Amino acid sequence: MRTTVSARAGKRVALALLFGGLAAFVAACTIQLIQQVFFTAGSDGSGRAATDSSFVFGSCREGLVALHGAVVRARAASEGESDVEQALGRFRGALQPEWGRFEAVRAACQSNEPDQHSLDAVERLRYAEEHAVRREAGSLEVLRKQVANELLGAKSASNTSFPNTPGPSTPGDTTSGTRTPSAPSAQPERRAP
Repeated sequence: MRTTVSARAGKRVALALLFGGLAAFVAACTIQLIQQVFFTAGSDGSGRAATDSSFVFGSCREGLVALHGAVVRARAASEGESDVEQALGRFRGALQPEWGRFEAVRAACQSNEPDQHSLDAVERLRYAEEHAVRREAGSLEVLRKQVANELLGAKSASNTSFPNTPGPSTPGDTTSGTRTPSAPSAQPERRAP
């Protein structure tokens, strides 16, 4: 069966469009991969190589001081959080951007043995603080639950306030937890011998 010239030309155009589209797709994917591997987005989202020098340390000592400061800042950021995951998230988030440059500080401290020991100490402190955040958040959560259970368990059905909390009271009323001068004490006073 013979194909006409116009049919052959149509096949060529179709193949050219197919291979052209395929080549464009491969090129676009390659460019995306190269950008993600070798470049980070600048603060303006331009995709240029990161050249922000505000987080580059001039010396090993400056890096060590910055890493230690980040640990102190992270510890303060996680204080009082009872949820372990949220406390750790706050802690780890507050470590940035300094701890994102940890390997650069390690490289800067490589030539001086005392600085290497200081870097190891700062790194151990970071992980000890992180462990303490995890432990304290967990124990704080348990303590809060225990206190809430004790307070709710001591609450009577007719009294809607917690015991020993300040609140409005009338003379002689002992249900609010506050005592007025006219309310007699239920426990005898203890006097020194």
